[in-house]
Amino acid sequence: MTTIEPADSTSAWSWWEGRRLRYNIGLFLAGWAGFALQAVALALWSTEPIDLAYLALWQGLIYVFYMVAANVAYLLGVFAEAIIKPRPLDAFRTYAWRLGFLAAIGLPLIVAAVFAGAIGWPANVG
Repeated sequence: MTTIEPADSTSAWSWWEGRRLRYNIGLFLAGWAGFALQAVALALWSTEPIDLAYLALWQGLIYVFYMVAANVAYLLGVFAEAIIKPRPLDAFRTYAWRLGFLAAIGLPLIVAAVFAGAIGWPANVG
């Protein structure tokens, strides 16, 4: 027995995969923005010399692992759709994609802001 999908509905896999490039571009840009925030905080408030090449190497390596984990987590959209079977489907997909995207790009920016605050706090306040 076959099920009939609405004409405007695409498969979950193709819908989510069709937006993965945009997701990864956002992750890439958030990583660079986070790195820049950390580098600026170190340049402004560090009491020791900064080796930006070393910082970039380690931050980049850590961020590659983060991007891999974020792309694995991206598959939760497909699985959630299969389990929940939401209606209306397009509204669910749009909302879930935006929520996941904001969480994925927000996390590295929050970590960078906390790092910058931890570096700048003693220099400016205490």
